[in-house]
Amino acid sequence: MSQPIGTILLDWSGTLADDLPFVHRAANQVLTLYRKPTMTVEEFRECFFLPLRDFYRTILPEVPLETLDRFYHTAFRFFRPQIPLLPHAADFLEFCRAQGLRTILLSTIQKDHFLDQAGRHGILDYFAEIHTEVADKRVTLSRLREEKGLEPQDAIFLGDMVHDIEAAHAAGILSGALLTGYDTRAKLAAARPSFLFADLAEARSFLEENRKKPA
Repeated sequence: MSQPIGTILLDWSGTLADDLPFVHRAANQVLTLYRKPTMTVEEFRECFFLPLRDFYRTILPEVPLETLDRFYHTAFRFFRPQIPLLPHAADFLEFCRAQGLRTILLSTIQKDHFLDQAGRHGILDYFAEIHTEVADKRVTLSRLREEKGLEPQDAIFLGDMVHDIEAAHAAGILSGALLTGYDTRAKLAAARPSFLFADLAEARSFLEENRKKPA
């Protein structure tokens, strides 16, 4: 790398927030409502993907997206107070702040879900920018790169799903896949991320070494 990374883009679900068990339960409630077979967590991880509109079409193609959204988010709000941050998430954000790294949130999560969770955990102020309700991260991240003039080696997108890696590829920046969320190691590795991290502690160690490089 020719220069240290200066911008950290972060997904929310499965990257900073440990919400997989609760998203899984809310999704199963919707499936039950429509008399569809429910899924185990492993089955859910295997079939879930982004963008959400495409995932919905595979499991309940006969139901309008607006209707599914309404039922799902009603169920999910019930679980919101129970959702913890993932291990090392708060320390990682504090590290980014201490190092003067620009930290940007980029997530499909609904704005009110994010504000409720991040506010409860006291981490809203760690983000220079917050982008929620992103329909397609490939499009939004490419736009952000253009707007901010990010160089390919100057920014990294950390996320737990193949879609996050695809978004980084589309934008021409570095990608860091995390094994703490929705997609399995096999799925993430097949998407060819720039780096594969066990968790945010490992990502932090990488950034610490990266910061030692001369600009």
